[in-house]
Amino acid sequence: MSAVPPQKLTTFWAFEKDAEEAVTFYTSVFEDSEVLHTIRARADEPGWTEGTLQHAIFSLGGQQFMCINIPPAGARGHDHAPWDTYRFSGATATYVQCSSDSEFDRLFAALSEKGEVVMPVGSYGFSAKFALVEDRFGMSWRLNLSAPTSAGRSSS
Repeated sequence: MSAVPPQKLTTFWAFEKDAEEAVTFYTSVFEDSEVLHTIRARADEPGWTEGTLQHAIFSLGGQQFMCINIPPAGARGHDHAPWDTYRFSGATATYVQCSSDSEFDRLFAALSEKGEVVMPVGSYGFSAKFALVEDRFGMSWRLNLSAPTSAGRSSS
C-alpha cells in the first residue's frame, strides 16, 4: 500500500487481540470508509502469529483512525507499556452526528448488536434522537440526530 498522508490529530485504539475484526466491522458499517494501510506480523517475529494485523490506518466517514493489536508477550514492544491494564472506557466515546433517521437506526442496530445499550434511543432534551452504545469490542459510540431547523437542516 502507498504511504498515507499524516493527519494532525488521529484517534488511536489499542485492541487486545481483535483489531482486524474491529476494523473490518467498522469499515463495513460506516459509509465513506476504507482501510488505508496495514502492517502484519512476519513469520520470524517473536510472540506474533504470522499474518496477524499489528497496525492499521483506516477511515470511517472520511475521518482517519489508527489502531494496533497490543503486542503479545515475547513480542517487541510488549515491555514498552503496561498493556494488560489498558481497557476502553465509556468516558471516551466516538461521537457520530447522523444525517437521517435511517442512518441513525442502521448504525444503532449494527453497533449495539452483541454489545450493550448504555443509553437507549430517546430524546434527552439536548437531542431529538440520541443513544450511547458500547459495541462488541468495548468501544463506546454516542449517536446523535439533531432536530431539524426551520430551514430543514439539522442543527448541531
